[in-house]
Amino acid sequence: MSRGGIDNLLIMLYIICMPRKPRQLVDGGIYHVFNRGNDRRNLFSEPEDYACFLNHLGSNVSRLSVELYHYCLMPNHFHFLLRIQKCHDLAELMHRVQLSYARYFKRSRTFVGHVFQERFRSPRISEESYYLQCGRYIERNPVKADLVNEAAAYPYSSAKFYVMGVGDPLLTCNPFYAEMGKTDEERRRRYQAFLSFDEPYARMLDVALTRV
Repeated sequence: MSRGGIDNLLIMLYIICMPRKPRQLVDGGIYHVFNRGNDRRNLFSEPEDYACFLNHLGSNVSRLSVELYHYCLMPNHFHFLLRIQKCHDLAELMHRVQLSYARYFKRSRTFVGHVFQERFRSPRISEESYYLQCGRYIERNPVKADLVNEAAAYPYSSAKFYVMGVGDPLLTCNPFYAEMGKTDEERRRRYQAFLSFDEPYARMLDVALTRV
């Protein structure tokens, strides 16, 4: 990794681990958004849970003209990589999605209390070279958790869109995916290989995220 890449990584890790401050949002910014269940409880247990969350996400992504590049819903947390058009869109998107899902969660389980651990985290990904790498980090979560052997086998992530060409109305294609090949087949093959390994920075980021 170049010195510039290391410097940007350290900045990203600092942002993730620093005490909470008012969000610094910019129009057109790209953000890695994540949150987990309160007390690390499972947010999703049944296929209906995942479907409900994705339905709320999809309707609000469309309403706010958000570009969602990558996502993964794990049993007790979720990750998105997305671009917002206006700086206030991110807070509105997440308020709508989390509130709608929390209502569903409480109703379906007669649950009382906080569903999500805290307000969502949203470090800005300012370096273009990290767009695909952040997507890889997101989509490899099920592999690292031993839920699947290959990222594209996991049903609740964007990996199958990029590796298998499976249509997904939630997604806008990562703008750097097109540079991975001249044909759809070549891009899919190279992206599948890209997903097959981690990089040292991804492991460092994983450690930082576990502190959230």
